[in-house]
Amino acid sequence: MKVLRDIRSKIINDLEKEFKFSKSVIYSDTYKRNIEIYTKETSNFVLCINFTNLNSYINLNREIHSFFSLKGIKYNLVNIFFVPTIKDIENTYFQTEFYEEAIFIEESTGNIKSFNIHNVGFLNVIKNVVEGTSNKRRSKVKNNHLTIFLVSLSIIIYFILGTISGDIVSIRDEVLLWAGAKMDFLIEAGEYNRIFMSPFLHKNFVQLIVGIITLFFTGSIVEKNIGKMNYIILIILGIFFGNFASYLVNFSNVFGVGLYVINYAIIGALFILAFKHRDKVNRLFFIFIFSFIGINLLNSMFSTNIDNFGSLASFISGIISMKTLDLFKK
Repeated sequence: MKVLRDIRSKIINDLEKEFKFSKSVIYSDTYKRNIEIYTKETSNFVLCINFTNLNSYINLNREIHSFFSLKGIKYNLVNIFFVPTIKDIENTYFQTEFYEEAIFIEESTGNIKSFNIHNVGFLNVIKNVVEGTSNKRRSKVKNNHLTIFLVSLSIIIYFILGTISGDIVSIRDEVLLWAGAKMDFLIEAGEYNRIFMSPFLHKNFVQLIVGIITLFFTGSIVEKNIGKMNYIILIILGIFFGNFASYLVNFSNVFGVGLYVINYAIIGALFILAFKHRDKVNRLFFIFIFSFIGINLLNSMFSTNIDNFGSLASFISGIISMKTLDLFKK
């Protein structure tokens, strides 16, 4: 309904500004209320626009006719309808004895069908308003296409490498190194592609499943809330700062793979989003985030080859990115 109100308001705004229409009020004896119409005087007649519906337009048209006839004013009436569908509308709409013109706007798609319209310029204005509002609405539709793409990319790469490795359950180290796993001395040698390739490589099937599930659920929320361009920047910064922190603490003896640098950046951003809307977010959500981070940090203390510093740096970069985004919005 909000979209319909937006379209109607925009049409009225254009009628008043571009076509110099003015609002007139007619009292309806049938409905015991005022009827708002929009009129413009021409040299030969008054052009009248009436927003109406299929249930009441005939009676309203007769009352509009009586109003102008009693004053001896020639007029030309255009009815504008918002309808669920314009399919077979000609079987529903019957032109009355006043030979009024009609424009039908389909609520779901914004498609337009007209009857007996003489002023082509006016019809084009209506079409431009409806198409502009519909395009604006479509542009605001929020989705998680980038997140789905990243999840799909990780899965495809894993199974390709699993086939090359000869083992789908666990990928051999030499295959991961060949594919672009992060190894600091190789990056120093100029293989910078490893910085951005390594997050999409996974050592084993369990690491893949944990990574893509975390990415899908947290990434979908963040992507829909901050938009695709900001989401891309968030991910790039998470990858860069996560791997850079890993390099600074001399983690070069262990190669790094996995979505952790992306996921922790997203979780950092999600933490800020949840804090901003804390009045609407259950406190269990914050407990989940801190528990998730704590368990992973604890796991890193008792495991080898876990890039704890990279994860922490990515998490902090996610927080900083969201705070920076808030500053730009202000």
